[in-house]
Amino acid sequence: MDLSYLALPIFQRALLAGSIVAALLALLGVLVTARGLAFLGDGLSHAAFGGIALGMFLGVSSPLLVAIPFTALAAIAIGALRRRGLRSDVAMAAIFAVCFALGVILLRKARRTQGTFDPEALLFGNILLVGEDDLYVVLGIAAVTVVLMVATWTRVAYATFDEELARLSGIEVGWLESALLALLAAVVVAAIRLAGVVLVSAFLVIPAAAGRVIGRSLGGVVGWAMTAGVMGVLLGFVVAHALEWPEGAAIVIVLAFLLALAAGAKRLRR
Repeated sequence: MDLSYLALPIFQRALLAGSIVAALLALLGVLVTARGLAFLGDGLSHAAFGGIALGMFLGVSSPLLVAIPFTALAAIAIGALRRRGLRSDVAMAAIFAVCFALGVILLRKARRTQGTFDPEALLFGNILLVGEDDLYVVLGIAAVTVVLMVATWTRVAYATFDEELARLSGIEVGWLESALLALLAAVVVAAIRLAGVVLVSAFLVIPAAAGRVIGRSLGGVVGWAMTAGVMGVLLGFVVAHALEWPEGAAIVIVLAFLLALAAGAKRLRR
Protein backbone atom coordinates (compact mmCIF):
# COMPACT_ATOMS: atom_id res chain seq x y z
CA MET A 1 0.00 0.00 0.00
CA ASP A 2 1.42 3.37 -1.05
CA LEU A 3 1.40 5.83 1.85
CA SER A 4 3.76 8.37 0.31
CA TYR A 5 0.93 10.93 0.12
CA LEU A 6 1.11 11.23 3.92
CA ALA A 7 4.35 13.20 3.48
CA LEU A 8 2.40 16.10 1.95
CA PRO A 9 1.57 18.98 4.34
CA ILE A 10 -2.12 19.03 3.37
CA PHE A 11 -2.55 15.41 4.51
CA GLN A 12 -0.46 15.88 7.65
CA ARG A 13 -2.50 18.94 8.61
CA ALA A 14 -5.74 17.06 8.03
CA LEU A 15 -4.64 14.07 10.11
CA LEU A 16 -3.37 16.25 12.97
CA ALA A 17 -6.57 18.30 13.15
CA GLY A 18 -8.71 15.19 12.78
CA SER A 19 -6.88 13.30 15.52
CA ILE A 20 -7.13 16.21 17.96
CA VAL A 21 -10.82 16.76 17.30
CA ALA A 22 -11.57 13.04 17.56
CA ALA A 23 -9.75 12.79 20.89
CA LEU A 24 -11.58 15.83 22.28
CA LEU A 25 -14.98 14.56 21.14
CA ALA A 26 -14.25 11.16 22.67
CA LEU A 27 -13.33 12.74 26.01
CA LEU A 28 -16.40 14.97 26.07
CA GLY A 29 -18.53 12.15 24.67
CA VAL A 30 -17.87 10.00 27.73
CA LEU A 31 -19.15 12.77 30.00
CA VAL A 32 -22.10 13.70 27.80
CA THR A 33 -23.37 10.16 27.18
CA ALA A 34 -23.14 9.43 30.91
CA ARG A 35 -25.66 12.26 31.38
CA GLY A 36 -28.04 10.68 28.88
CA LEU A 37 -27.34 13.31 26.21
CA ALA A 38 -26.06 11.06 23.44
CA PHE A 39 -27.95 12.99 20.75
CA LEU A 40 -26.53 16.34 21.86
CA GLY A 41 -23.70 16.18 19.31
CA ASP A 42 -26.14 15.67 16.45
CA GLY A 43 -28.26 18.56 17.67
CA LEU A 44 -25.30 20.89 18.17
CA SER A 45 -24.12 20.21 14.64
CA HIS A 46 -27.55 21.33 13.41
CA ALA A 47 -27.39 24.39 15.65
CA ALA A 48 -23.97 25.15 14.16
CA PHE A 49 -25.69 25.29 10.77
CA GLY A 50 -27.49 28.40 12.00
CA GLY A 51 -24.23 29.93 13.23
CA ILE A 52 -22.41 29.28 9.96
CA ALA A 53 -25.35 30.71 8.00
CA LEU A 54 -25.20 33.80 10.22
CA GLY A 55 -21.49 34.17 9.46
CA MET A 56 -22.20 33.88 5.74
CA PHE A 57 -25.01 36.43 6.03
CA LEU A 58 -22.64 38.86 7.79
CA GLY A 59 -19.99 38.30 5.12
CA VAL A 60 -17.38 36.90 7.54
CA SER A 61 -14.47 35.24 5.74
CA SER A 62 -14.47 32.29 8.16
CA PRO A 63 -18.08 31.53 9.21
CA LEU A 64 -16.87 28.94 11.73
CA LEU A 65 -15.64 31.79 13.94
CA VAL A 66 -19.24 33.01 14.20
CA ALA A 67 -20.61 29.47 14.56
CA ILE A 68 -18.52 28.68 17.68
CA PRO A 69 -20.03 31.33 20.02
CA PHE A 70 -23.46 30.90 18.39
CA THR A 71 -23.47 27.15 19.04
CA ALA A 72 -21.99 27.59 22.52
CA LEU A 73 -24.89 29.90 23.45
CA ALA A 74 -27.36 27.32 22.11
CA ALA A 75 -25.72 24.61 24.23
CA ILE A 76 -25.75 26.80 27.35
CA ALA A 77 -29.44 27.56 26.73
CA ILE A 78 -30.17 23.82 26.67
CA GLY A 79 -28.41 23.36 30.00
CA ALA A 80 -30.37 26.28 31.51
CA LEU A 81 -33.70 24.82 30.33
CA ARG A 82 -32.74 21.40 31.75
CA ARG A 83 -31.98 22.90 35.16
CA ARG A 84 -35.38 24.58 35.13
CA GLY A 85 -37.16 21.27 34.84
CA LEU A 86 -37.61 20.88 31.08
CA ARG A 87 -36.81 17.42 29.75
CA SER A 88 -33.48 17.18 27.91
CA ASP A 89 -34.98 15.90 24.66
CA VAL A 90 -37.61 18.66 24.63
CA ALA A 91 -35.03 21.39 25.33
CA MET A 92 -32.71 20.07 22.59
CA ALA A 93 -35.50 19.73 20.04
CA ALA A 94 -36.76 23.27 20.65
CA ILE A 95 -33.37 25.02 20.54
CA PHE A 96 -32.03 23.08 17.57
CA ALA A 97 -35.19 23.52 15.50
CA VAL A 98 -35.06 27.29 16.02
CA CYS A 99 -31.32 27.46 15.17
CA PHE A 100 -31.74 25.35 12.04
CA ALA A 101 -34.74 27.40 10.90
CA LEU A 102 -32.75 30.61 11.34
CA GLY A 103 -29.93 29.03 9.34
CA VAL A 104 -32.26 28.22 6.45
CA ILE A 105 -33.54 31.83 6.39
CA LEU A 106 -30.09 33.42 6.67
CA LEU A 107 -28.59 31.10 4.06
CA ARG A 108 -31.30 32.14 1.62
CA LYS A 109 -30.52 35.83 2.28
CA ALA A 110 -26.73 35.54 2.30
CA ARG A 111 -24.79 36.95 -0.63
CA ARG A 112 -22.97 34.32 -2.67
CA THR A 113 -19.51 34.84 -4.13
CA GLN A 114 -16.90 32.48 -5.53
CA GLY A 115 -15.21 32.31 -2.13
CA THR A 116 -18.40 31.62 -0.18
CA PHE A 117 -18.41 28.69 2.24
CA ASP A 118 -19.80 25.68 0.36
CA PRO A 119 -23.06 24.43 1.96
CA GLU A 120 -22.37 20.91 0.64
CA ALA A 121 -19.06 20.87 2.53
CA LEU A 122 -21.04 21.96 5.59
CA LEU A 123 -23.36 18.95 5.32
CA PHE A 124 -20.85 16.22 4.46
CA GLY A 125 -17.48 17.67 5.46
CA ASN A 126 -14.09 17.34 3.80
CA ILE A 127 -11.10 16.79 6.05
CA LEU A 128 -8.73 17.92 3.29
CA LEU A 129 -10.25 21.43 3.43
CA VAL A 130 -8.70 21.98 6.87
CA GLY A 131 -6.39 24.97 6.48
CA GLU A 132 -3.75 26.45 8.77
CA ASP A 133 -6.26 28.84 10.34
CA ASP A 134 -8.61 25.92 11.07
CA LEU A 135 -5.73 23.99 12.65
CA TYR A 136 -4.91 26.94 14.92
CA VAL A 137 -8.56 27.12 16.00
CA VAL A 138 -8.52 23.38 16.81
CA LEU A 139 -5.28 23.74 18.80
CA GLY A 140 -6.76 26.67 20.73
CA ILE A 141 -9.90 24.71 21.58
CA ALA A 142 -7.78 21.73 22.63
CA ALA A 143 -5.67 23.91 24.95
CA VAL A 144 -8.77 25.39 26.63
CA THR A 145 -10.31 21.91 27.00
CA VAL A 146 -7.17 20.42 28.57
CA VAL A 147 -6.81 23.31 31.04
CA LEU A 148 -10.46 23.15 32.08
CA MET A 149 -10.50 19.36 32.41
CA VAL A 150 -7.31 19.33 34.51
CA ALA A 151 -8.66 22.08 36.78
CA THR A 152 -12.15 20.65 37.26
CA TRP A 153 -11.90 16.91 36.49
CA THR A 154 -12.85 15.63 39.95
CA ARG A 155 -15.86 17.93 40.22
CA VAL A 156 -16.97 17.25 36.63
CA ALA A 157 -16.79 13.49 37.17
CA TYR A 158 -18.67 13.78 40.47
CA ALA A 159 -21.41 15.93 38.92
CA THR A 160 -21.68 13.64 35.90
CA PHE A 161 -22.48 10.49 37.85
CA ASP A 162 -24.34 11.93 40.86
CA GLU A 163 -25.60 15.41 40.06
CA GLU A 164 -27.86 15.81 43.10
CA LEU A 165 -25.24 14.73 45.62
CA ALA A 166 -22.65 16.94 43.92
CA ARG A 167 -25.00 19.91 44.26
CA LEU A 168 -25.58 19.13 47.93
CA SER A 169 -21.80 18.96 48.40
CA GLY A 170 -21.49 22.56 47.23
CA ILE A 171 -20.25 21.90 43.69
CA GLU A 172 -21.40 24.47 41.14
CA VAL A 173 -23.11 21.94 38.91
CA GLY A 174 -24.78 24.56 36.71
CA TRP A 175 -21.53 26.37 35.96
CA LEU A 176 -19.68 23.12 35.24
CA GLU A 177 -22.42 21.90 32.92
CA SER A 178 -22.49 25.21 31.04
CA ALA A 179 -18.70 25.12 30.59
CA LEU A 180 -18.83 21.50 29.43
CA LEU A 181 -21.61 22.20 26.91
CA ALA A 182 -19.85 25.32 25.60
CA LEU A 183 -16.64 23.33 25.06
CA LEU A 184 -18.58 20.58 23.34
CA ALA A 185 -20.21 23.13 21.05
CA ALA A 186 -16.81 24.55 20.05
CA VAL A 187 -15.38 21.08 19.31
CA VAL A 188 -18.47 20.06 17.33
CA VAL A 189 -18.19 23.18 15.17
CA ALA A 190 -14.52 22.39 14.53
CA ALA A 191 -15.46 18.80 13.63
CA ILE A 192 -17.90 19.95 10.95
CA ARG A 193 -14.89 20.55 8.68
CA LEU A 194 -14.02 16.86 9.07
CA ALA A 195 -17.33 15.02 8.92
CA GLY A 196 -20.03 17.60 8.25
CA VAL A 197 -23.34 18.13 10.02
CA VAL A 198 -24.60 14.68 9.02
CA LEU A 199 -21.85 12.51 10.54
CA VAL A 200 -20.30 14.56 13.35
CA SER A 201 -22.37 12.96 16.13
CA ALA A 202 -20.69 9.62 15.38
CA PHE A 203 -17.35 11.10 16.52
CA LEU A 204 -18.98 11.91 19.86
CA VAL A 205 -20.95 8.72 20.54
CA ILE A 206 -19.12 5.75 18.99
CA PRO A 207 -15.66 6.19 20.64
CA ALA A 208 -17.36 6.88 23.98
CA ALA A 209 -19.38 3.68 23.59
CA ALA A 210 -16.23 1.69 22.78
CA GLY A 211 -14.51 3.13 25.85
CA ARG A 212 -17.44 2.18 28.09
CA VAL A 213 -17.35 -1.38 26.74
CA ILE A 214 -13.65 -1.90 27.52
CA GLY A 215 -12.83 0.51 30.36
CA ARG A 216 -13.22 -0.56 33.98
CA SER A 217 -12.89 2.90 35.55
CA LEU A 218 -13.68 6.44 34.42
CA GLY A 219 -10.04 7.04 33.54
CA GLY A 220 -9.92 3.78 31.60
CA VAL A 221 -13.13 4.60 29.74
CA VAL A 222 -11.77 8.02 28.73
CA GLY A 223 -8.40 6.59 27.69
CA TRP A 224 -9.91 3.84 25.53
CA ALA A 225 -12.44 6.25 24.02
CA MET A 226 -9.75 8.74 23.00
CA THR A 227 -7.60 5.92 21.62
CA ALA A 228 -10.53 4.63 19.55
CA GLY A 229 -11.25 8.13 18.23
CA VAL A 230 -7.68 8.77 17.10
CA MET A 231 -7.30 5.27 15.60
CA GLY A 232 -10.59 5.76 13.74
CA VAL A 233 -9.29 8.93 12.11
CA LEU A 234 -5.89 7.48 11.15
CA LEU A 235 -7.19 4.14 9.85
CA GLY A 236 -10.27 5.69 8.25
CA PHE A 237 -8.10 8.16 6.37
CA VAL A 238 -5.95 5.37 4.94
CA VAL A 239 -9.00 3.25 4.07
CA ALA A 240 -10.67 6.22 2.36
CA HIS A 241 -7.71 6.77 0.05
CA ALA A 242 -7.24 3.09 -0.64
CA LEU A 243 -10.90 2.55 -1.59
CA GLU A 244 -11.60 6.09 -2.87
CA TRP A 245 -14.28 6.70 -0.23
CA PRO A 246 -15.19 10.07 1.33
CA GLU A 247 -12.90 10.54 4.34
CA GLY A 248 -15.61 11.43 6.88
CA ALA A 249 -17.77 8.43 6.00
CA ALA A 250 -14.78 6.06 6.01
CA ILE A 251 -13.74 7.26 9.47
CA VAL A 252 -17.24 6.61 10.83
CA ILE A 253 -17.25 3.09 9.33
CA VAL A 254 -13.88 2.35 10.95
CA LEU A 255 -15.11 3.73 14.30
CA ALA A 256 -18.12 1.40 14.11
CA PHE A 257 -15.77 -1.51 13.33
CA LEU A 258 -13.63 -0.64 16.37
CA LEU A 259 -16.77 -0.59 18.53
CA ALA A 260 -17.69 -4.05 17.24
CA LEU A 261 -14.15 -5.28 18.03
CA ALA A 262 -14.41 -3.85 21.55
CA ALA A 263 -17.73 -5.61 22.11
CA GLY A 264 -16.26 -8.88 20.81
CA ALA A 265 -13.18 -8.53 23.00
CA LYS A 266 -15.36 -7.98 26.06
CA ARG A 267 -17.38 -11.11 25.31
CA LEU A 268 -14.19 -13.16 24.90
CA ARG A 269 -12.80 -11.75 28.14
CA ARG A 270 -15.93 -12.88 29.95
